[in-house]
Amino acid sequence: MEKPLHTWMLCQASYYIEYMQPKKSIALLEALESMTPEDPDVYRMLSYAYLQAEQPEDSLRAADNFLRYTPPGSDVRAINWIKGRALLKKRKSAVSN
Repeated sequence: MEKPLHTWMLCQASYYIEYMQPKKSIALLEALESMTPEDPDVYRMLSYAYLQAEQPEDSLRAADNFLRYTPPGSDVRAINWIKGRALLKKRKSAVSN
């Protein structure tokens, strides 16, 4: 994949996340995931988009993929926060059902 297209898709997905349009962001990021399956940035953003879309299981899966592909020593505080929120949503959903 050409770098400018990859960058544009990430920027557009970020825009959709910022303006609370997670489904549009997820569509872009899932396409990127299929083209660049080892890119941790895609999984970080995908994890947050799934969280916004009330899909905690998918959020956790994407967060785990982020941790798998991120270089050792990287800052993972944001992904840990996302995982915590996803786990909380998952538990709340289980209790309400």
